[in-house]
Amino acid sequence: MTPESKQIEQQDELELIGRLQRGDQKAFARLVSLYEKNVYRICWRFFMNEEDALDAVQEVFIKVYRAIGRFEGRASLKTWIYRIASNTCISIAEKKKREKEGLLQTFMTWWAGESQDTPEEEVLDREIRDLNQKIVAEKVASLPEAYRMPVILKDMEGMPLEKIAEILDVPLGTVKSRINRGRRILQESLQAYVQGRLE
Repeated sequence: MTPESKQIEQQDELELIGRLQRGDQKAFARLVSLYEKNVYRICWRFFMNEEDALDAVQEVFIKVYRAIGRFEGRASLKTWIYRIASNTCISIAEKKKREKEGLLQTFMTWWAGESQDTPEEEVLDREIRDLNQKIVAEKVASLPEAYRMPVILKDMEGMPLEKIAEILDVPLGTVKSRINRGRRILQESLQAYVQGRLE
């Protein structure tokens, strides 16, 4: 992207924010059309469930609508919306966890009892590479909330660490450690899955 086109994009964003803060309904419809797909993708990857993802997306844009008047532009509009999406997913997940023991707790219990050394490293590595994408996505969706969003933003959305730190509003070092820990949990769960298939 050239500096000129980036400047035009920033100018468009500033104009859109101004219209939103004046309560322009058409501007809000434009904002939703610009960001709805990306927000849905993040929410779906977090929950791996269409109903929960759609509920989260709706809540995200309600929060955006209510808070846009307080948006100060310290981050880009996209980063601000992603931060709301991240926090919304985490708060919905925490609420669900309080209501009942879910898939997450089931997997955590399973992993705790199944952790073991795997002598057939080559076979496991090959099996893990060949795993169905759906299985991998389900394992990501079952990561603890603290690690799930950083792993999604880094490994599935391809965002740089600095951007993730900005979105999640946590220090860069915390982002790195959460990604590393999330990846370790993910690797253990995938190895346990493969080991179960090999036995």
